[in-house]
Amino acid sequence: MTADILMKQTLSYLVVEPEAFRRCWTGWILSAATARTGGLDLVWAGLVERPEGPAGLLVFRGEDAAAKLSAAVGAADVPGSLAGMLGDGMVSAPAADADILSGLKELAGAQSNALSQPADSGAERSLVLVKPDNFAFPGTRPGAVMDVFARTGLPLVAMKVHHMSVAQGMKFYGPVLDALIGKFGPEAGRDHWENIVEFMSGQRPSAVPEKDHGKPGSAKILALVFEGPGAVGKIRAVLGPTDPAKAPPGTIRKEFGSSIMVNAAHASDSPENALLEIGIVGVADNSLKGFVESSS
Repeated sequence: MTADILMKQTLSYLVVEPEAFRRCWTGWILSAATARTGGLDLVWAGLVERPEGPAGLLVFRGEDAAAKLSAAVGAADVPGSLAGMLGDGMVSAPAADADILSGLKELAGAQSNALSQPADSGAERSLVLVKPDNFAFPGTRPGAVMDVFARTGLPLVAMKVHHMSVAQGMKFYGPVLDALIGKFGPEAGRDHWENIVEFMSGQRPSAVPEKDHGKPGSAKILALVFEGPGAVGKIRAVLGPTDPAKAPPGTIRKEFGSSIMVNAAHASDSPENALLEIGIVGVADNSLKGFVESSS
């Protein structure tokens, strides 16, 4: 990649304003923005507090990102623009000539910390991982998968763009190692398990020096935390069974999955495991301030 091309890789962002966020339109907006900008790269996602309530923040990187996102949002009287389709006040983007980092610094002061508090009484939390197969090439799939989960009506309380390390992958999928060894034997079972960790992190444990196990991997995932009564069961019903061939029509794994491993998304199987998995992925550590400082 030449220096001229690198110079054109800039940041910009969309704010899914509180009313659109409350209506669970974040996934649709992500897909629409991706389609209208030629596939800008989603590099950060989270929630910020507005006076009217929580809003979603989607940060992108790519060539002329600010101009492309500003044009994609457009105005309510521009047919085909996001504002034209959703109405004024639903989604916003900085102007093409705005100081993007200053805007992000201001938003960082309002970042939501919902995960620092326990779930509401009678509610559960469920972790969803939109898996790396959805990011294999620039496209609308991550938003489309997110949009199907949103049809549960469950509020989204946290988001994070994440690159899982080998250490995190080994811990996250540690509970399935014994089962795989029991099914396939020690050597083949371990090989199956390493395939899973490699798929999720982009790195094979046995091929990475132990001192590097904690480094972020090359594969991208989108972590989502939903909250509400019966959240785990509602999310898993939309997800479908592990094998896409056995999943009912309309479920995420039937619509987007291609194999038992490459099956579009993961969802926690119990409230207790959701808490453990949220901690492993570090969703609560998703600092917009840190992202901005690293990008300055």
